[in-house]
Amino acid sequence: MRTCCPPFAAVVSALATSVLAVAPASAATPPGDWSLAVERLFGITRTSIDSDVGDSEYTSISLLAKVAGQYGYSAPRFAFDYLIGSGVSFGAAIGYQSLSDGGADAWLIAPRVGYFARPGRSFGLWPRVGLTQLVIDYGDSDTATALTLELPLEFFLSSGVAFTLTPHADIGIGGSENDVDRTVTEIGLQFGVNLFL
Repeated sequence: MRTCCPPFAAVVSALATSVLAVAPASAATPPGDWSLAVERLFGITRTSIDSDVGDSEYTSISLLAKVAGQYGYSAPRFAFDYLIGSGVSFGAAIGYQSLSDGGADAWLIAPRVGYFARPGRSFGLWPRVGLTQLVIDYGDSDTATALTLELPLEFFLSSGVAFTLTPHADIGIGGSENDVDRTVTEIGLQFGVNLFL
């Protein structure tokens, strides 16, 4: 009867040695103390609106704004984050969108915390959690609040510049429209650019 063949044992041993050799690199510090970003420049989202007067869903593509002109959390935004040497980050995003529907303006602010992991020189993972507050102003003010979960994938073009691919879920937890309770939830995939300083 055959036992484990030597080539298999050699492959397992080589893989284990490789993993141990790469382990220090996976604990690499963030690429800078500060991150400045332009987020959600373009992408695709699935939006669900739950309201006391009826529910709706739609899919939209955004290119610097939602092509359909509908409001949501995926308006382009400027963001800044402070990264501690351990990889923990604290920051916020601020966005604006002008809507064709009644000449409304939509503002959002999104404070967040995260952890930046850099498995290699040209790639990083940055899971973040926070709250996003959206205010639509057209005389009256409608609001939407979401728990935001993001997992930006950072692809470094140079030492301090990264192209970002961000799967996200903005889970509606509150809000109102014309004094009627409603929540807005978005799930999508967005693209942006990060500058690390």
